[in-house]
Amino acid sequence: MRPMKKRQIVLRVIPIVLSIGVITCLVRVGGGTDSIAVHFFYLPIIYAGFVFGDAGAIATALLAAAACGPWMPAEIVTEGNESHAIAQTWWDIGVRTAVFYVMGIFASRVSFAIARRAREMQNLYEVARTVSSSLRIREVLDTIAGQAVSAMDARACSIRLLHPETGELERAASSGLSETYWGKGPVTVPDSALDARVLKGEAVEILDAQNDERWQYPEAAKREGLTSVLSLPLRARDSILGVMRIYAHRRRHFTDEEVDLLGAFAHSAAVGIENAKLYGEARRGSFETIRALTIAIEARDSATYSHSEHVTQLADELAQEMGIDEQQREMLRFGCILHDIGKIGIEERMLDARHTDDAEHVFYRMHPLIGRSILKPVSFADEFLPIVVSHHERWDGRGFPEGLEGEEIPLMARLTAVVDSYERAVNPTESPMPIQPEDALRSILRGSGTAYDPAIVAAFDRMMRRKIDAGELDGAAALADGPLDEDLPDIEDMIEGALNAAPADTDGGDGSASEDAAEE
Repeated sequence: MRPMKKRQIVLRVIPIVLSIGVITCLVRVGGGTDSIAVHFFYLPIIYAGFVFGDAGAIATALLAAAACGPWMPAEIVTEGNESHAIAQTWWDIGVRTAVFYVMGIFASRVSFAIARRAREMQNLYEVARTVSSSLRIREVLDTIAGQAVSAMDARACSIRLLHPETGELERAASSGLSETYWGKGPVTVPDSALDARVLKGEAVEILDAQNDERWQYPEAAKREGLTSVLSLPLRARDSILGVMRIYAHRRRHFTDEEVDLLGAFAHSAAVGIENAKLYGEARRGSFETIRALTIAIEARDSATYSHSEHVTQLADELAQEMGIDEQQREMLRFGCILHDIGKIGIEERMLDARHTDDAEHVFYRMHPLIGRSILKPVSFADEFLPIVVSHHERWDGRGFPEGLEGEEIPLMARLTAVVDSYERAVNPTESPMPIQPEDALRSILRGSGTAYDPAIVAAFDRMMRRKIDAGELDGAAALADGPLDEDLPDIEDMIEGALNAAPADTDGGDGSASEDAAEE
């Protein structure tokens, strides 16, 4: 039963008391407890059982029994002009009280069973809705674990998936278990006779995990306070994917109905895993198709061949550095691999005009809008389309094609702008002088707050410094910590010349290289 507020309790108690008072009067007027009116007492007793459970049913039954106590006659007999009451026997009073009590308990238990079944159906509905509406396996399994705990009134639930090579049951989702418990050690099938049975298709119950030799980590179970555990296989078509466990609050045997219920949750989990697997394969196929298209497009422009692949990889690493979730990172990967798709609508002579001030340079700046036109009919492209359209926008509003400024620019587009500029700087295929990673990073840092989002630049700086210091980038020297040197005319000239393939401005220190890098 859900806890009720005082107002709700009062509003439910009043009709019970009033009805007992009215029924008592009817019994008295009707001639005593032998009259049919006494059966009306069942109504408030049943109502109390449904509303308040066992306690309410018992209290109402005793109140009704008191109303029909020794002071109430069994019947009133009229002989001539005289009427006299016939008293009840204690047997009548005791039997009636027992009947009232049983009726109340029965109503309470029926109410509890109905409420529990309704909760189970609601939990299963939530699981089915999640499985059908989401293909994110983590979200699906977390929902299933949480709903299983609620439906079975359990302490916790865990879902482990079998690694086909190592034989380890790896954590996939859980509800109600601490991180300390998960750190107890690996669960491997060769070391767990219990899981070996479960993976053969059995439902295995353990009454006391703290003392049962079949449980692999009894000490951890004792620290976590785990007792009875029910384990079921996650079965999908012809294979078993893993194990689902439910942990009870206390020692208890699981009923056949509870095993069937957990089996329904396990089946939903297996379906969700299969759906996510099929979805992942479809997404990978889509990505590889898009990747092949991108390579074909970039083959027209030697200056950017394989550029999108490099941007995609680096942008994904930066997104991970910033703590962006996997769903957004997937959209980022799609957006990055397609960010220059609009170039397919630009003639080669106009692509060559990107480094000049010719009127044809205007056509080059249109390629984000052409990309939007190409991808607009694709339904799932809506999530990453802002990357394609806005990756040439600048933090100070001087970018193209729409001149957006600051946080008006979508986050993923701001992230892509940083990585896009860096990647062009370190892979200038048209430049006779390659730019070293540390020099390109300095250029990005100089553009912070003008060309790029400062927060994203800071995250990019942290990530790239680790890479450079670890020697992961070819030809990169370690960067010293401390403020950025403002007097870097040689670096600025080198980056500007490489990015623009034109004579560099020798003023130095004005951030021009960063601006040109963003425009590219």
